Amino acid sequence: MINNTIKYLSIILLGVTLFGACEPCNDCGPNNAYPYFNLRILNETSLDTLTAYQERITNEIDAVDEELDNPENAPVADSLNNLKAIKSDSLALINALIRTTNEGSISIESINGETNLFQNRNGGDSLTRFRIPINTNQGESNYMFKIESADSIRYLKIQYQLIDTTINDKITKSAKNLTVIEHQFESLRGPFGCNPIQNCISNELEIYVEI
Repeated sequence: MINNTIKYLSIILLGVTLFGACEPCNDCGPNNAYPYFNLRILNETSLDTLTAYQERITNEIDAVDEELDNPENAPVADSLNNLKAIKSDSLALINALIRTTNEGSISIESINGETNLFQNRNGGDSLTRFRIPINTNQGESNYMFKIESADSIRYLKIQYQLIDTTINDKITKSAKNLTVIEHQFESLRGPFGCNPIQNCISNELEIYVEI
């Protein structure tokens, strides 16, 4: 049981390490002038699972410590210390995963069925913030998000007022009075941006969601 747990956590940590090797980039995505909003994603479901693992293994380590404190267990002290070392390694892996999850780094597999939309400077798409393009042909945009390793697709619909603006020295459209009409995330906050929010244009706005 312990070996299976260690193997599972090691695989997860390897994946996190590979993602962590990618340099987070707040300006990833197409470089052309276009309106977008910023999206931050937290995998709250994974965080809850990891926290449960953390609590369980912490309790198991405490139980081993109690056995080590019992003089009657002196003959098996070496075995108990080895067991504690294994569980401590597992706890260290879980704590590292919790830190990574809390940082918000996540991967978007596709939006509206389109893949390979984001790439940071070191490759990969484990980012902390995504630029989500806004449809400039109408006053609303619909998105179907597929998050890497998530079981379901998340829906988001926003509404806004299009105005003429200049982005990267190019005359284009921007969105004002952006509001979320509908979503299928566990929770959603925003949009956030300047103060008052009514004065923000799209590229200054950020939406925070949890899956």
